[in-house]
Amino acid sequence: MREAFWVGRLGMPGTLLLEENLERLMAHLAAVSRRVVHVAESAHDLFAGEQDFDRFYRTWVYAQGLTGGDPPFGTGISAEGNAALIMLASTRPSQVRNMPVGSDAIAALAPFKASDAETAAWLDRVEAISAKLPFRFERRELWRKPAVALVGDGLGEVVPLRRTLWMQSFSDNPSRDRFHVWLAQRLDRWEAWGKMAYQRGAPVLTQHLLAMVMTVCGDPEGGVVSGRARRML
Repeated sequence: MREAFWVGRLGMPGTLLLEENLERLMAHLAAVSRRVVHVAESAHDLFAGEQDFDRFYRTWVYAQGLTGGDPPFGTGISAEGNAALIMLASTRPSQVRNMPVGSDAIAALAPFKASDAETAAWLDRVEAISAKLPFRFERRELWRKPAVALVGDGLGEVVPLRRTLWMQSFSDNPSRDRFHVWLAQRLDRWEAWGKMAYQRGAPVLTQHLLAMVMTVCGDPEGGVVSGRARRML
């Protein structure tokens, strides 16, 4: 449905940036409407102060009939724009479904090659956001080597405890962080993976993750950090 709207209705090419562009369009329409979907930023803020891009984008959205009122920018959302907003909000990709509508979610869907420092800073934000999840991956040290650990909270019927369910060490911090980024891109799967490790054991999770990594051309990062690391969270 999303691709049909982007390609068929709007006449745009189907590219790897489709989801990023649809998330941006949804956030823009939400900022214009301010009724159907909550969004933190104004429409202007979504473009990081780039006024030329802001004006061009508002003109394009108006030309598509998604906003109404007087040209060139319109003064409100149209009936079709409102329907598009509802459709886009109800079909968001899993990796941003639980994120607020706005620039952070847009950035989460945008490929970006990050430096080691940017990746580490991004992971700091990931760990802060995920701190209250029942199962979460954290950066640790194991025998003086950088590692990633899977932690579960409230486990056990008699005395609920926090437990480390799985851990993997790496030769250096960048290698560890690249794997953690790969995990963070799949945050919606963390609970299922945590239950797998808790109920079936760490070796089962290791085999499962290895099989998944190998399907991504043997590179857990794929050479790209999904979500502009400086801004995702």
